[in-house]
Formats: sequence, structure tokens, C-alpha cells
Amino acid sequence: MKQYIITSILFMALLFMQSCKKEEIYVYNTQNTPDLSNPIIQKMTNVVWYKEVAFSNTSTVQIWASQNNIYKPADYLSSILYHAAWTGLILNRDGTSIMTFVPPFAANAVIHAKGNWTVSTEEENTIILSTKTPVSSVTGKLKVLNMETQDNTSIVKLSVDFGDRLITTELSNKNPFEYLQNALFRALDYSWFANKTVSTAPIKASEFIGAWAAHGDGSELTDYDMIRYTHIEDLLANTPTLLIGLSFDLEEGGKAKIVYTGAGAKNYLGEITENESIVYSDARWSVNGDKIRIETDEELFFSIGEQLFRLPSHYSNLTLLGYLHGIPVRIKSHQLYNLEIVEKTNAGFWTRVTTKTETFYVFLQKSPYDKSNMTNIKNIFDK
Repeated sequence: MKQYIITSILFMALLFMQSCKKEEIYVYNTQNTPDLSNPIIQKMTNVVWYKEVAFSNTSTVQIWASQNNIYKPADYLSSILYHAAWTGLILNRDGTSIMTFVPPFAANAVIHAKGNWTVSTEEENTIILSTKTPVSSVTGKLKVLNMETQDNTSIVKLSVDFGDRLITTELSNKNPFEYLQNALFRALDYSWFANKTVSTAPIKASEFIGAWAAHGDGSELTDYDMIRYTHIEDLLANTPTLLIGLSFDLEEGGKAKIVYTGAGAKNYLGEITENESIVYSDARWSVNGDKIRIETDEELFFSIGEQLFRLPSHYSNLTLLGYLHGIPVRIKSHQLYNLEIVEKTNAGFWTRVTTKTETFYVFLQKSPYDKSNMTNIKNIFDK
């Protein structure tokens, strides 16, 4: 009887699996604690490793060696991120990891990309890292080639192999930004998130009427200017518009504007607007319990990959408005921002913002602007 019950359960499970459609099947990661019996691997863990080694006696030339053909342009250009943006790596002993990136074209942004890692059972002193990056998800091998300590500073030499790309680089436990003690130095610290818990208390819409912006255009950045991303789907091909500067203008009655007030946005759009008018997109906003919802069908689409490398866009929800110096200017539909309040002050509020393609923490400050000379983004090419 017992065997019959077990057989019946297995048979029903098989039928259920066969009846599921592809989009109904979800794969959940189960976290395994890595094997720390190897002393070299153990020394790699619970340490914040930084890529810049300014005090090294030798200058390491970091050149990617291509192993195979790289099929997607974004994958090819993602190698640039490891030269110019990759800043740090943390391998926690619970099997989680954080790779830190600082985009060179966004002085006020830090990306903390989450992942998992385990110890290779086939190669000595080798870690298998499965992680998000600012352009894709990757799985690669990090092989420890050498580890030494100089004056209480540890240096590790690694080969980083993503299958189609291979690089040898050095990491150190000495923070190259430590001497600055500035906002960027503090934004690299992942422990910051532990004290920024999202509030679940209901909020009042009346408290958020007005124009709000993430600052950070000046040379002297403060902690309130830093944007901390925990996820970006594609930094190069679908660059978050917030990085070039925008404001959320929340009006009474549910109307809103997304206003391109940042220096990057003005430089990009200023050449095609008359009398240096401020460009905006019409939007809607509402409050649902503890969240603010902002949505628009006409937000500016920006691609740093297209601007710098002519990387073609492959997104489907785009409308072409015209061309600027041969580069398409587009808007994207169905853009949705969900804002969750973390901490509210007299000057503004910390919030966790989630879109379809990114998640970030930002301090939105009161930011009035001149409303006397404005142009809707759909009309910027009209003469």
C-alpha cells in the first residue's frame, strides 16, 4: 500500500510537470555554503577586494583575450566595464557575492551586483562565480594565481575566465578611495543597505506634491547625491535615464511630469530645442498604500552604448522621434516607476525605486524649476 501511494504521488507529479507551460516554470536558486577547507579560498572570503592596486611594484596590463566568437554586441562591450568600471568584489562565506561597479560616465552612481559562488571541484584554488553585471548575467572561473601580504595589505592575482573572455588582474584589500573619505568612498560600502529598511506604513499623496530630483551634477558630491543600484539590466544599451538627470514633478489630481533637468539631459537635448527650453514627458502618478507609482508612455530612451559605440538598440517599445548628429532620439512606452519610502526628512526622502529594468536607492530632494519655457518631448523636432 505504501509503495502504491508513493508511485501515485510520483505519477501525479509527472503529469503536473508535463502540463506546465514554459512560462509557468520557475527555477529558484538554492544557496549552498561553499567548501572552505582550502586555506587559499578561505582567505578570499569575507574580505572586500578592490581592483585598483596603486601601490603595486609592477603595472598589470589588463587585456581581455578572446577565446571564442562573442555574438552579442553588449557582451563584447561589457569587457569595457571590467577595465573602466569594476571596482570591487566580496565573497561572503554564506555563498553570496557582490561585484561593485562605478560607471565612468556617472560620477554619482555605484552598482552593487549580487551573485553566488562556490568552489570548483575540478581546478585547484578556483572559484565558480555566477553573478549579475551591469549588462548581463555571467558565470565564470576565478582562479587564484598568487596571494601575498605586504605591510598588512593583501594582494591577490587572479585569472578571470568567462569562457569567451579571459583576463589576468590584481585585487587588493586596500580601498583606493580611502584617502578621499568622500561620498563615493562611503557609497562603495554594501553595509549601508542594512540601515535602509523600506517602510510599509501607508503614505499620504499630499506630502509628495512638488518637484523632486536626484542631484549630483556638481563637483562636490554629498551622500545625498549618490545613487546606489542593486540591479541594472543593461547599463550600455538601455541606460537608466536618471543617470543623465531628471525630476519627478508630482501635481495635484494625479498628473505628473518627468522633467529632464540634469546636465547630461540638457547637453543631449539642448541642441534641438529652441530658446533652451526645458524638455518634459507627460506622466501620471498615484499612491497605493506604501508606494508611489509613476508611469508614462513617452520617457526619453537613452543608450550610452549607442552614443559612444553606435551599439544598435533592440528594444521593441520605442518610438523614433528624429535624429541628432545621426543618432536616433527615441521615447519608450510603458515606463513605470515604483517608489517605496525608506526615510523621510525635511529636505526630501530616501526611496527604493524599481522599474522593469533596474532597482536603485536614491535621495529625492525638493527641486523647483522654471516652468515658463517648456517643451514636450514629442514636440522637440517640430519646427
